[in-house]
Amino acid sequence: MVTGTVERDASIHRSLTKALVRSILEVPAGRRWVMQDIGLLAVWLDDRRQYRLHLWDAASAVGDPPIHDHPFDFTSTVVAGEITNTVYEESPSGVEYQRERYSPHDEQGRITDTVRLAGSSTRVAAGQTYNQAAHQLHCSSHTPGTITILRPWFKPVSPLTVCRAPGSPWNSGRARPASAREVSRITAAALELMA
Repeated sequence: MVTGTVERDASIHRSLTKALVRSILEVPAGRRWVMQDIGLLAVWLDDRRQYRLHLWDAASAVGDPPIHDHPFDFTSTVVAGEITNTVYEESPSGVEYQRERYSPHDEQGRITDTVRLAGSSTRVAAGQTYNQAAHQLHCSSHTPGTITILRPWFKPVSPLTVCRAPGSPWNSGRARPASAREVSRITAAALELMA
């Protein structure tokens, strides 16, 4: 009996979440959308910055997704599409990467060395959630148009880490204001995925 109530409540929550996301995608103008080099269009869903809508667009990505950590723990819920999240750990038999450690306020003052990493991947489909600790190195790939909602818990983490294939270009983790054209194109693709 309790299990049925929990399942029904989860179903209602998913329906409300999809309705909210659809309403934003149908009228995206007037929001403070930002774009990141990893092919991510994002907007905060609340003034307290507790929930952030992410629309994933591989065509906007600069290079391959870097292996990185975060200044926050987070939970990510896939609303539509699919994410493959790969978590990495140091391993003598792993692949060698160029590791860069930096302060979020000073990306140019990076300290570089090398590290060997091995990864373990998990596929996360629509309606599913995954958790990530701030210090965990990971990277994500996605099906085109994937929509997620991120719930971060900020922490005083410094330095941050990015690991990339030797010789690949540096991608800033900083967001920039998204253009109206980017918002229109990416929200239309995400809305189509929800159909």
